[in-house]
Amino acid sequence: MSTLIIECSDMAPSSRLGSSLQDHGHRLDVRRVHRGDQVSADTIGFDAVLCFGGPQSANDDSLPWLEGVMNCLRSAHESSIPVLGICLGSQILSRALGGRVGAMPDGPRIGWAETELTPTGREDPLQRGLPWRMSNFHWNRECVLELPEDAHIHAKGPSADIQCWSLGTRTYGIQNHPEIAREQVGQWAADDTDLLSQLGISAGELEEESDARFDEFARLTDRLYESISLLLMPIDRRSQVVARLP
Repeated sequence: MSTLIIECSDMAPSSRLGSSLQDHGHRLDVRRVHRGDQVSADTIGFDAVLCFGGPQSANDDSLPWLEGVMNCLRSAHESSIPVLGICLGSQILSRALGGRVGAMPDGPRIGWAETELTPTGREDPLQRGLPWRMSNFHWNRECVLELPEDAHIHAKGPSADIQCWSLGTRTYGIQNHPEIAREQVGQWAADDTDLLSQLGISAGELEEESDARFDEFARLTDRLYESISLLLMPIDRRSQVVARLP
């Protein structure tokens, strides 16, 4: 069995998180849906499903792959397969399960901003070892505005926007970008110069701030990756299933 990685943009791969999953024994099946790769609602053969970010809108039903990704994520959740959505992936996951996505309350958020764990997040096993407040990297025009029924908020951003949420014990969404590598900051800035100009953000200052913050960010997100690999989607579940076969 393998772990399904859904990528929606060449600019937003699984990056450091994908490498960490491999280090913990996951075999990755990467589907780049923006390039025409297909995903199916038949997810029973996967250990876990992750969906990553991109510049698209989760509300853009003209995207030829969007419905298929929503069906895939919904099926995985309903089959109790571990699911994680990041950025656009979180928004698509929320919408697939009945939530609502729209524009960020205070406009696009680019760069470093603090997120804070809620009381629920502070008690969640996935967040253990993380500070209640930490600086995360953001590159978002939209966010989850209303969660699916029975979902819980684990972290909020500066505008009380939803930054991390869960539904049940195996489905999570994260709005910010814990997966990024240092070089992606410059790549995204070069790719989105109009938005940076619109917001009055200097690419040079963004790089300087990233130099100052990235080591601590990497240390903390490495800890999150380990929790994702060992607690949310442990591959020893596969060997337990095999052991029960006649």
